[in-house]
Amino acid sequence: MIKQIFKIIWIERKINIWILLELILVFCILWFCTDYLFFTAKRYFQPQGFDIEHTYRINISTKDEGKEILSADDEEAKKKMQEDIWTIYDRIKQYQAVEYVSYSNSAYPYSGSWSSTSVMQDSVKLNLQIKRITPEFFNVFKINIISGTPFTWENSITGRPVIISADKNDLFGKQNPEKVEFINRDKDNNENNDNVIGVANKSKRSEFEEYNAIGYYPMKKDDQNVARYREICIRVKPEADKNFPEQFTKDMRNQLEVGHYYLSSVTPIDEDRENYMGWTGYSDNFKSIYSISAFLIINIFLGIVGTFWFRVQSRRSEIGLRIAMGSTKGGVKRIFISETFSLLFLASLVATIICVNISIGDILKDINLPVPDRGEEKVEIVQHFINYGITFVFLALIAFFAVWYPASRAAKIQPAEALKDE
Repeated sequence: MIKQIFKIIWIERKINIWILLELILVFCILWFCTDYLFFTAKRYFQPQGFDIEHTYRINISTKDEGKEILSADDEEAKKKMQEDIWTIYDRIKQYQAVEYVSYSNSAYPYSGSWSSTSVMQDSVKLNLQIKRITPEFFNVFKINIISGTPFTWENSITGRPVIISADKNDLFGKQNPEKVEFINRDKDNNENNDNVIGVANKSKRSEFEEYNAIGYYPMKKDDQNVARYREICIRVKPEADKNFPEQFTKDMRNQLEVGHYYLSSVTPIDEDRENYMGWTGYSDNFKSIYSISAFLIINIFLGIVGTFWFRVQSRRSEIGLRIAMGSTKGGVKRIFISETFSLLFLASLVATIICVNISIGDILKDINLPVPDRGEEKVEIVQHFINYGITFVFLALIAFFAVWYPASRAAKIQPAEALKDE
């Protein structure tokens, strides 16, 4: 039967060549839509490494006189403001609805702040995002320590401990992470030894980005810049997380007005996420991609349905002749469906060669068309198979509907009536 199908395709080659070209073009378009959406979905469903449910930022602002002190050279006044911050920290910690509270710098999820450094491990140079935190930070955002020792107020006082969040094999090979030292150069180019005391689960800035290596360094109470950071995050007890910002502000506004500081607002980390997705362009990009994909899919569906509907209708006399010669209605439909899938298969082979070469050459990126931000991740062969499979199945479903319905209607026509069209 396959030989007969390809013989029919060859006889009808004048119209089939245009159908093949249309299918190749459509296959290529859907291939790259599939690639973008599948890669985005894969990134989205990867573990983020943290949990922002029931989490908030407590925004503590500085009065004008406090700003003047921080920019002046009065060390005693600065120390007093530093002590006031820890007083505020302790009062927040004692609030009944608060489960955990942390103090940090450029650390909370979806923060626009970024601090990084380059460290040396043996002869390998590593780029680390720096997050300075208090020990409770891991509890606030449910970041797991998968090996080693978590920070405590005791072990973070001396030395230069660091907890690494990255793939253990990438950073340490077969070494025990807790026996590794990093050489870290400060802004004055002085070398310092950072002792790895633990490894946290992998984490990323947002659900659509790749994992990045993070170095968690302890925030010490006598840090000279503590008075400037004021990045206070809390995890609220689930049963108390109802109208929490309003209730907390009402209860704690006066208590948190300490020295030159005051409570300015309480921000859900969910809101920080929305802001982050906005200014990084993810929200707009996704809206554009989804709109374009939906528009293309609708037009592709209508185009393929119209093409095969016309193709079947133009062969009514052939259908009538086949039925007159003894073919069943089901047999006629199978022939048309087999022809359609054969054309789609041939088109898919050509389209796959085109798409793979475009991917290897990064041509879409060069002409400023939307492509997934893979970072250091390369396109693996399995991804091409996934793109091919999803695209082929999707087009096969459209093509089946496009040919099955008109073929079913045409097969019901009386042979004598169909032959009059000849």
